[in-house]
Amino acid sequence: MLLLKWHQKEIKTIFMGGLISLLFFSHHAFASPLKIAILDTGFCLDKLSPSKNITIHKSIDLTKSNNFKCSTLKRSDRRLHGNWVLTQFLKEIKNKAPIEITPFIVFDKNAKQDSKSWIEAFKRQEEFNLFIIAAGIREIKKLESVIIKTPIFVAGATIGRGISYKTILWPQNQFKNPFVYTIGSYSEPVDELPARPDYTLINPSQMKFFFSAGSAKTSFNGSSLATATAAARSVNHCYKSFIKKKGLEDCLKANSKTINILNDTEKIKITTF
Repeated sequence: MLLLKWHQKEIKTIFMGGLISLLFFSHHAFASPLKIAILDTGFCLDKLSPSKNITIHKSIDLTKSNNFKCSTLKRSDRRLHGNWVLTQFLKEIKNKAPIEITPFIVFDKNAKQDSKSWIEAFKRQEEFNLFIIAAGIREIKKLESVIIKTPIFVAGATIGRGISYKTILWPQNQFKNPFVYTIGSYSEPVDELPARPDYTLINPSQMKFFFSAGSAKTSFNGSSLATATAAARSVNHCYKSFIKKKGLEDCLKANSKTINILNDTEKIKITTF
């Protein structure tokens, strides 16, 4: 009888030890943070308040030219477009798993871009699970050698600031690449107007998903806002797919839905999630 009790105690100890080990390894199986790169104009991280599970690293100026002082910039300054994107991402993110964000500046002190900065950013793509890009660059030929292998959520180009309907931007022109998720925007219903297309959007047929453009009365709206929203919601739904670096397309498809918007009298179906 004493021998039986001893065995029961030993079995219980082994079981508890195995359970603790299992819990330990299960926890650490997804303990590595989801790593996100954001390519944009500029960042003033002291103006942000991320959740405890989100770490935002010091921004990296790939142009090596910027010397702006955050203390002198107003929140409405377009130099902080990157901050606007990041703020919208933080607003939409609901996942409590660990996330690390590295902001990259690809616009120089004169608000110009150079392909070298973009190439440098994509040399590091293996370090990240996701790129968020609410920008684009015209230097198509110089970027032809860059092969995108990490999921990117990129804003569809819109009319204005030197961009016309004939403008071709990289990486938007890589929309056929399965890792490139082009994000379009649409206008939500307001007053008596139904949901309708964002008429400033170029090549809407090349967009894989659509999200709200936000209010036209604010300084931050359109496909940039839509892309920040899309990126956050994709992480909410598909965190494990990003971490494992597989199954993202299927996960997004499983969580997507079709909605109708109205172009004059024509109903158009768009996909969102």
